[in-house]
Amino acid sequence: MSDSNPKLVQELSSVIENLIGRLDFGTVELTFHQGQLVQLEKREKVRFEKPADPNR
Repeated sequence: MSDSNPKLVQELSSVIENLIGRLDFGTVELTFHQGQLVQLEKREKVRFEKPADPNR
């Protein structure tokens, strides 16, 4: 991205930081075609605590 617009790079950086900042469990995937970023995808997992076994 050496020939990229600095303003666009800053915007993308901000979007990525926001996606990561709100993510507890999951992934953020960046997709490139021919060296160009074409897609951002966020997959979030929701984890549930296993209740303690009262018999233990």
